[in-house]
Amino acid sequence: MTLIPNPTVPLSVSPLVRGPHRPDLLREETLPDLLEASAQRQPDQTALIFGNRVLSYAELNHAADRAAHHLIEAGVGPNRFVGLWLPRGIDLLVMQLAITKTGGAWLPFDADTPVERIAVCLADAGAMAVVVADEWLDHVAGLPVLVFGQRALESEPDGEWQRRVGLLPNHPAYAIYTSGSTGKPKGIVISHRSICHFVRSENSLLGITEQDRVYQGFSVAFDMSFEEIWITWLVGATLWISPKSLVTDPEALPAALEDAGITVLHAVPTLLSLFPRDVAGLRLINLGGEACPEAVVERWATPERELFNTYGPTEATVSASATRLQH
Repeated sequence: MTLIPNPTVPLSVSPLVRGPHRPDLLREETLPDLLEASAQRQPDQTALIFGNRVLSYAELNHAADRAAHHLIEAGVGPNRFVGLWLPRGIDLLVMQLAITKTGGAWLPFDADTPVERIAVCLADAGAMAVVVADEWLDHVAGLPVLVFGQRALESEPDGEWQRRVGLLPNHPAYAIYTSGSTGKPKGIVISHRSICHFVRSENSLLGITEQDRVYQGFSVAFDMSFEEIWITWLVGATLWISPKSLVTDPEALPAALEDAGITVLHAVPTLLSLFPRDVAGLRLINLGGEACPEAVVERWATPERELFNTYGPTEATVSASATRLQH
């Protein structure tokens, strides 16, 4: 990653240095390639944990392939956008992976997104379909796109499974809709080349490994979630998905992180500043999305723990700058 001065970090906290030129981090690859490489390398490693449910990399890859088969049969492939509207949990991430395994691009929505906004974004993106939790099927029945219920995509296919064809690094991987300066939804399309380069380049700085347990708390409609999810899958680490009740509860979160054995936390500085106590076992914190107060640095940057702050607009593929914070 090329480091540039980060406007969200006080200059007194840490020296800011432009990073090295790293053309080796830009490869001819796509997002499904990253996950599939980890699944092949360590199939029995735990990929996802949500409550009492656990999926290995082999199980995650299989479940996503199964759903991708049905989507491909329906015509989903490169340059096709598919909406993604499910509640937090393993199934949401399986379906995100399934869409990218078709070669198509996902368009994520928060669980509480009004159907009217979903309709506007799907139309603006020219989406051909939407993947929805079964309990929400009635809400999208009138949309002029193909609608796939989650359980239908989980059925075992008959015969040979369909696989993606023709996916290239320049094809779109996903679209994120922001409110824009006018309040009208504004779609930002990111290619596989850009997001794959990002996850490799940011992790060349962060150094997350397969031994880590990573907290997943961001909405998939917010691109900081890609730091949590896709860097984890790149290296074959374990992703612990937080229940919705914990995501905005700084009082309860430290104990939950310790109980889950979390070693890597991606968060906004505001959330971290509200933690009532330290979190044992947390070796790496990556902050982003807003300015980082010096009080947070003084409290959380220790000799045993690395603390980073990253920043960038969605258009720049998640982050455009990064700084290690020290005091």
